[in-house]
Amino acid sequence: MSSGFAVRPLRSGSSGNLMLVEHGGTVLLVDAGLPSQRGLAQALSEGGYTWEDIDAVLVSHLHGDHIHPSAVACCARHEVPILLHEENVRPFTRRILSRSALSGPVCTFDAKEFAVGAIGVRPFPVPHDAEGVTCGFLLSGRAASREIRVAVATDLGHGGNGLFEEFVDSDLILIESNYDPGMLAASPRQDRTRVDSEVGHLSNEQAGKFLARVMLESRTLPQTVVLCHLSADHNTPAKAVGTVREILSRYGFGHVPVHAARRHGASPRFLAVDMPG
Repeated sequence: MSSGFAVRPLRSGSSGNLMLVEHGGTVLLVDAGLPSQRGLAQALSEGGYTWEDIDAVLVSHLHGDHIHPSAVACCARHEVPILLHEENVRPFTRRILSRSALSGPVCTFDAKEFAVGAIGVRPFPVPHDAEGVTCGFLLSGRAASREIRVAVATDLGHGGNGLFEEFVDSDLILIESNYDPGMLAASPRQDRTRVDSEVGHLSNEQAGKFLARVMLESRTLPQTVVLCHLSADHNTPAKAVGTVREILSRYGFGHVPVHAARRHGASPRFLAVDMPG
């Protein structure tokens, strides 16, 4: 096992989110929002794993594309703990646990840092309209000469003051880049106002400017940026990556690799490795 982190989005978008995180022998899932047990098993298989290999499922928030009763049943069957914010327990029980034929271990966290095996987890709140608390996560772990930091936030309405600091000096950043404003404005869908609200989703331009601010404040630039949760109706991977790269280039960060996570299949395995100065 490498001394670095490996992160692999297996699905990313409103049809379901599932992200593998590997470090030091620990295998963690961030979210498990696919609507069938078969689909979850297939996605894990694409990443080279089964439920028997998973140490825990870390839940960012309670929308169905991030945690689904099908995942609750899988976790119960394989005794995989579900980790969620303490303020989400009651709505989780009412909305999701009650719809699962099986229930297994559920563990809670608050604002304090905790560990899942070799992976440190520091939750932080992000603005989104899910019931309860929506969390981003700073994931960390020891490498040969220093700590590696991976920042994850896949649903957020804005990146205002107090949030970008959570991403500073990260080795790998996974951030939402949900929509292109022009495509959204031309859409016949009725939820346009919600999408571009302060508790909706982040546009390509907002993601690019947010990342530029993070990099301007960082002593260490990210080794890779992965854009997540792209809208099927209001975005394309080419638009998202192109817009973010263009903005980063304006600030002198055009050399930082930018990729878009796939909606319906496994994305590549993105590595954050120990690179001592």
